[in-house]
Amino acid sequence: MLKYLFAKNEDIPSGSAAVFFGFSAIVWFVIGTGLGSFNAAKLAFPDFVTGNEYFAFGHMRQVHVMAVIFGWISMAFAMAMMYITPALGNNKLWSEKLGMWNCMLWNVGLTLGLTVLWAGVTSGREYSDFPWPIDLYLATCVFIPLGINVWMTILNRRTQGIYTTNWFFAAATFMVIIVFLVGNLPEFFHLTGLTEAYLTWWFAHNVLGLWITPVAAAIAYYTIPKVTGNPLYSHRIGHLHFWSVVVFYSTPAAHHLMSAPLPEWLKSFASVEGVLILVPAIAFVSNIMLTMQGKWYMFVENIEVRFTITGCLMAIPLNMQGGFQQTRAINWYIHGTGWIVAHAHLALLGFSTFLEAAAVYYGLQSILKRKLYSITLANLHFWLLLIGFTVYWVSMTIAGLIQGAGKIYEVPYIDVVIAEHPYMIARWLGGTMVFSGNVLWLYNMWMTARKGTVVPQGRMPHELAYER
Repeated sequence: MLKYLFAKNEDIPSGSAAVFFGFSAIVWFVIGTGLGSFNAAKLAFPDFVTGNEYFAFGHMRQVHVMAVIFGWISMAFAMAMMYITPALGNNKLWSEKLGMWNCMLWNVGLTLGLTVLWAGVTSGREYSDFPWPIDLYLATCVFIPLGINVWMTILNRRTQGIYTTNWFFAAATFMVIIVFLVGNLPEFFHLTGLTEAYLTWWFAHNVLGLWITPVAAAIAYYTIPKVTGNPLYSHRIGHLHFWSVVVFYSTPAAHHLMSAPLPEWLKSFASVEGVLILVPAIAFVSNIMLTMQGKWYMFVENIEVRFTITGCLMAIPLNMQGGFQQTRAINWYIHGTGWIVAHAHLALLGFSTFLEAAAVYYGLQSILKRKLYSITLANLHFWLLLIGFTVYWVSMTIAGLIQGAGKIYEVPYIDVVIAEHPYMIARWLGGTMVFSGNVLWLYNMWMTARKGTVVPQGRMPHELAYER
């Protein structure tokens, strides 16, 4: 990487930034899920690693969350943007050099941010735990350079129109900058009370709704047509998806504060808007499923298609949960329980992670022009990720229902802890499976770069996957 930071832009090979972002994302995924497995062990076995404040759950929980969101997920998005945006514009990335600096500054900033979090320096606000200087750093040195590269690549395209994927990329990179700057106003200007709570959850909700969800969907809009060879079923449905995300997903986020003394009209509005996210969800899933017509055999044969379709299918329970748990009728029961933890992991570890993994698998093979080192390891990675996630999600959903019942019926707290303990062990087992799969993935992609079979000119890596 260092030799490219000070090289001329034209001397940097196309795709270099995407490759470095791809491997950075996988490394952060290993770190993030490793921390998650460690934290889950502390909940399953309370005597596990005690006596050191730096290994206390309160120190490490937010480090795990931020490593996954801003390390794995966001870097995988950056990697996808670096190679998909120019591919759809029939041009090169606007600046490979800017991409390389972006990757380096991203890794440095995230490492610094996680270090101060681990040391106990935190805002104390969920999903925006970083202290405000780190937030400003991420906005100015991470997301603004990424946005500039994406926007300029689209502006300099050599195609007439803008494909649905690039609509989402351009809008999401713009919105995440706004979300970072507005959502962290409580720290910038020392806002407190209801204002702080409201903006905290506005930030948390819109990092998911205006960054993670639309970019993950945008990846699927590229991966499935590209790998299957089928055209996107409907560009109009894609546009419906785009605009309904803009209208319905950018909610005021008051559904996170249904028990707070916010205005009743605001909570009702947030609840209705929350249910309406089913509009973009149904548009997205139906569009991708219909694009697969005549190519469903690839779900068995192709690792990228399998990851993508699995992620798309997870969007169904994700949005059904997300929509209806925002209503007062359900929110009062499950709010503040493990159900919400399960739902968050369905979004981040389920829906978005499977789509991003497909993008990283496809992108690294395409840019490096090397066949995947081991399809067996890739299949093992898929099943460890899927089974591990499913065990985690189901166990935490059940634990959440137990906690909800205990809350409503005023069961003594220690009895609730005892009742949910088996599900905490299942949570740890599922998370450890995910972590193990990611270690295998890192090895597989490293070996692909080092020893993967060179793909002949005119062929695509996924076409050679099962050739011996």
